[in-house]
Amino acid sequence: MIKILGIDPGTNITGFGIISLTGSKLKYLHHSIIKTGLKNKYTVKLAKINYETERIIREFKPDHVAIESVFFSVNAATAIKLGQSRGAAVCACSRADLEIFEYSPRRVKMLVTDNGASDKEVVRDRVKKILKVKYELEIDASDALAVAISHGRTILDNERDIESV
Repeated sequence: MIKILGIDPGTNITGFGIISLTGSKLKYLHHSIIKTGLKNKYTVKLAKINYETERIIREFKPDHVAIESVFFSVNAATAIKLGQSRGAAVCACSRADLEIFEYSPRRVKMLVTDNGASDKEVVRDRVKKILKVKYELEIDASDALAVAISHGRTILDNERDIESV
């Protein structure tokens, strides 16, 4: 069994999703979001993202981490802040000596919905179906689970490629 932590970094809300991969089966384990607080200083937000990532790693002991890469943004300031929040999560993963795999938002959508331009609601519905989740998922949590699913599917694709050689 491989436990995969998926992270959807954000400055105000960061999503976490944990799944397992056993054989060719993906299974839902946990999801959560952290709200860093709209009125908090940016440095406080980054510290909270880092701390919560460490806490989740300690609690769930993932084998791999998959994180959404920074997408191109017309607003440079937004892209920089997103990169910093992503960095806060990556640092926690690095301290735990976890291998980190990056997936672009377009790649995640493609691997989960077969359409790289799917909207967030379509991704959420597909995540719920793939993982057999019956209750509501926050968008940020479903995005994190989608990143984890993307990594699980990539592992499976790589194993199939090795078997066919």
